[in-house]
Amino acid sequence: MEKACSHCKEQFIITDKHRAFYGRMGVPEPTLCPSCRQQRRLAFRNERTLYQRSCDLCKKNLVSIYPASTPFPVYCGTCWWSDAWDGTTYGFDWDPSQSFFDHYRQLQTRVPRISILSITSENSDYTNNSADNKNCYLIFAAENSEDCYYGRLVQHCRNCVDSDNIYDSERCYGCIDCRNCYDVLFSERCSTGTDILFGFGLSGCSNCILCTNLRNKEYHIENKPVSKEEFILRKKEILSSREEIEKARLLFEAMKKKSVMKYADIMKCENSSGDYLFNCHDAEMSFDATNAKDSAFVNDALDPIDFYDGNNIYYQPELCYDIMGALKTYQCMCCTYIFYGSNLAYCGSCHNTSDSLGCIGLKKNQYCILNKQYDKEEYERLRTKIVESMKNEGVWGEFFPISLSPFAYNETLAMTYFHLDKEQANAYGWGWSDMLSSTYGKETMKPDAVPPMIDGVSDAITKEILACTHCGRNYRITPQELAFYTSMHLPLPLLSPECRLLERQSHRNPRKLWTRTCTCSGAQSENGLYVNTAEHDHGTTPCSTAFQTAYAPDRSETIYCEGCYHKEIL
Repeated sequence: MEKACSHCKEQFIITDKHRAFYGRMGVPEPTLCPSCRQQRRLAFRNERTLYQRSCDLCKKNLVSIYPASTPFPVYCGTCWWSDAWDGTTYGFDWDPSQSFFDHYRQLQTRVPRISILSITSENSDYTNNSADNKNCYLIFAAENSEDCYYGRLVQHCRNCVDSDNIYDSERCYGCIDCRNCYDVLFSERCSTGTDILFGFGLSGCSNCILCTNLRNKEYHIENKPVSKEEFILRKKEILSSREEIEKARLLFEAMKKKSVMKYADIMKCENSSGDYLFNCHDAEMSFDATNAKDSAFVNDALDPIDFYDGNNIYYQPELCYDIMGALKTYQCMCCTYIFYGSNLAYCGSCHNTSDSLGCIGLKKNQYCILNKQYDKEEYERLRTKIVESMKNEGVWGEFFPISLSPFAYNETLAMTYFHLDKEQANAYGWGWSDMLSSTYGKETMKPDAVPPMIDGVSDAITKEILACTHCGRNYRITPQELAFYTSMHLPLPLLSPECRLLERQSHRNPRKLWTRTCTCSGAQSENGLYVNTAEHDHGTTPCSTAFQTAYAPDRSETIYCEGCYHKEIL
């Protein structure tokens, strides 16, 4: 059945399978389309906007995702996780004459929040939504990494800089969507690769430069075999200066446009749709998910089971609905940042907590409503009343409205995937900050004075303040960063870390799907850029295989189905 989104007015489909899941969760059908539901969740996630402030309990200076002007207390990690305070002391009674979200808004202004979410990490103060990292700086949604800087979704990596969505890799720079890579630079969608410079869609390759869609090849340049000596000479030539790297980058982009593209970056998956999926089964319209099963509309997800509508959900969350940030949760709905919880609804920052409704900042609690403690019978009786009241309001089963987010829209990850300007955000009543933590005009070195080569650059550069050539934002080069560039023979960046991240993200597909048909014509693609090199199952007639893809119909790439793609890769 088609339904019109109450926000963007676009049509979206609700299937019998969806209805069965909503029935299990005890919620009505959603009123927003999947994209608008994701935008709403992402507006509650500030990953990269950081501020300097003090802890409201111990008074120590700290790095925080909340500015000093927030109406609620903000504690450092040590104070927040300690027994120095108890979330139930902020609880109050439910008033049937007020809306549920008005109650929640009152609670938001009272309960302390943790300054930044960095769990069991060492020397990694400037990381957020992360855990178990060591000596890392400005990496986000990252875990188990060491000596990594400037990246998002950096998992189990070492010495990786300016890279996103990379896994189990080491000594990588400027990489996107790479797994099990070592010494790989400026590459995308590569796996099990070593010593690659400008690679796209490579698997099991080593010593390759400016190559696309190769399998198990060694010593190749522009998809042609070369000697070891030729490889070494060409690599040295490209890395000799910023100008040579830019020339190679332009050539690389041209090669990508002429290459055949698989309809989606999906590996080891069954009956799944979306993009950037690995080992998923029955996952629908999902993105950046690994080991998802019987789930739909999940993004940045690890091991979800029976999960609909979730972002940044990890450690086998099961039977949950509309969640922003979860670790090991069961039967939860419409929550933000809940870890090791079960049977939670409309809760935020609750950990090791179960059977609670409308709570914030609880730790090891059960049977709480609006942070007030009840016994089991009282809890169940009052919860039933509140749920009925929310159903009458028409909000039961709907995630928190964006107006309840503790962040301004332009502080959040929603801005990355659903960009709005100030006027648009204000028109929706979503809030905007004119005080983001950036400086301009403080540079001590102009961009044209930044050395074009890394050779001879001294530690003195770490004392300088640079200015981004794109946005003008000031940034610095850290000593660790300089050491990395020197070891990798890479020139200093001219863009700020934020602009570098946004530039990398622009190479990834949007989180949206279109139904298309394979463009393989049996001989030459319609745009004349690609000629088949092998005999296909459909012979010389056009392939009729249909699929869902994140490549929009008006894009120029040659998009093949799985079968045709694997016939063509070398």
